[in-house]
Order: sequence, then structure tokens, then C-alpha cells
Amino acid sequence: MDWVIFDYAGVISRPPPDDAGARPAEALGVEPADFWPAYWKNRRPYDLGAVDAGEFWRDVGERLSRPVDDALVERLVDLDLGCWLDINADTMEIIEALAARDVPLALLSNAVVEMARLIDGRSWAGHFRRRLFSADLHLTKPSPEIYHRTCELLRTRPGDVLFVDDRQENVDAARAVGIESLLFTDAARLRAELEAALPGGTFTGRSAQNR
Repeated sequence: MDWVIFDYAGVISRPPPDDAGARPAEALGVEPADFWPAYWKNRRPYDLGAVDAGEFWRDVGERLSRPVDDALVERLVDLDLGCWLDINADTMEIIEALAARDVPLALLSNAVVEMARLIDGRSWAGHFRRRLFSADLHLTKPSPEIYHRTCELLRTRPGDVLFVDDRQENVDAARAVGIESLLFTDAARLRAELEAALPGGTFTGRSAQNR
């Protein structure tokens, strides 16, 4: 196996707390039930890097009939990013174990440019030899193109990659292009599945070898 590729949100980071969605809605002065449809309506171009944060949040504001100035854009970006900063310590323990045994790791995430650069600055980001983000690639999961492009950038083939993601649609799309994929539900299950999928000794002290 040439590479193990991890998703970020929902795998490395924990899902947002229940009240996370209320914070940007409160900043805009609307109810969460009204906020989320406006938030998701034009999210994909933001994830693709086709629009910047100001364009995205002003569009959200227009849909909600709320003015959004530069200061509010900055506030909303901070609130949005803050939803995804709670790192799953159990997943990170797995990543650290793999990195310590020289298993090549990559990160593939649907992430806006602000999130991408925030992740790049984290101390744990160094465990990943390559970090690939939708805003930089101008591609998003689950499009087949993002998986092919990822393999090109990693100089490998789909059959030599193992991919971990918490969304079934992303896992299914990766499998459709020939990438062995694991659906993340919890770290204990992931550890067991990686132990079965990777060369022996990944978590038992013996050096992992590429195959």
C-alpha cells in the first residue's frame, strides 16, 4: 500500500457540538432553521475555491435579508472554522502510530481555503506528507475527478491507496474508481480495520512495509 489517505472533518476532527449551528445564526440575527438552508445553498462554490469568504457570506446574508459587512464576514468565518477544531484524540493516536512506522499519509478534505490554511498550520499536520484540499484542487468529493487527481499528485494508482472517510457517498465514490476505502464510524473500529488492511505489525511495534 503506497498511501493511506484520511478525510479531516468527522474523522480527524469531531462533529460540531449541537449548539455550533446556533452561533453563526445568532451572529446574523436569524433562527438556525432559517440559517442552514441559506448556508448550504451556495456552499459548493466556496468549497471549490470559486468564491471567497466575502462572496459566500454576503450571499448567505442576501438569502436571509441580512446585511453582511467585512467585520461580520470575519466573525462568521471564525465561527464556521471553530466548528471543526475539536480533534479526535483517538484518531490522532492512530495517525501518530502510522507516521511513526513510516506509513505514507495524505489528507484529502473538502475544505474552504481558510480551513485549509488553518489545518496546514497545525503541529499534527506534519504527519501528512501531502495535504490536499478542495479549495486548492478546485474539485470536491465525491466527484471521481478528485480521486483521480489525488492519485496523480501522489504518483500512485487507485489500487495502491487506502482511503478513510466518514461519509458513505465519499467512500462509495472512491471505491468506484478502484480505491480501497473504509467508512469511519469510530477510532476503535478504524484501528482494527487498518490492522487487517495494512501489512502486519502496524500497531504492534514491527515496522510497516510498503507492498
